Amino acid sequence: MNQGVKVYVVVTAYNESKYLGRFLEKLKLKTENFVVVDDGSSDQTSKIAALYTKNVLIHPVNLGKGAAMKTGADYAFAHLDATHIIFMDGDDQHSPEDLDVFYQLINNSKSANLIFGVRNFSDKKMPISRILGNRFASFLVKLLFGHFIPDIPSGFKAMSKSIYEKLRWQSSDYGIELEIACKTAKLEIPFQTVSIKTIYHDLDRGMSLTDPLKMVYKIFMWKVNL
Repeated sequence: MNQGVKVYVVVTAYNESKYLGRFLEKLKLKTENFVVVDDGSSDQTSKIAALYTKNVLIHPVNLGKGAAMKTGADYAFAHLDATHIIFMDGDDQHSPEDLDVFYQLINNSKSANLIFGVRNFSDKKMPISRILGNRFASFLVKLLFGHFIPDIPSGFKAMSKSIYEKLRWQSSDYGIELEIACKTAKLEIPFQTVSIKTIYHDLDRGMSLTDPLKMVYKIFMWKVNL
């Protein structure tokens, strides 16, 4: 890392005892600098996390992914002197191998303050419902905010401390990714994208029939309120 640059990975997890250990095993091969936020799990998530890092934060009750991301980011910036954070999900659907590209951009580009991980939509592993929902979200954000942001639902992203303060979100649930995209577009924050692997497990169920309606409602609300 360049002098003065300190990157921490923030891993959010909720009842991920099935996959978390496998994921953290691979993550630790890439970096020791990571925080795990257990968002009120009822299984062994926090105990598994403690086997890999001392930086384990626990919500007494489930508050939602957006809240867990905020808890981890606040801790990394305030207590670990991080200059940048990279968000990853603890369900082993993000590959730590892709961190190398994030690190390279952060180290070599002064403008790499916001980086979105983008999956390959032509990969047959991605469920068709995810592809359609993904495209729909990007289309709506482009229509209402004037900027196209690819793969909005992807939780694999990096940001500097200054960008985090600008994007500081209100969403506590999975609407967090959509809010970040809307704020990025509305505030015209420059961003870069990196290609990431497409990984799915049996827990992936795609979008429900009501999810697109919720998406439309939230985007219109943020158009008015952001």
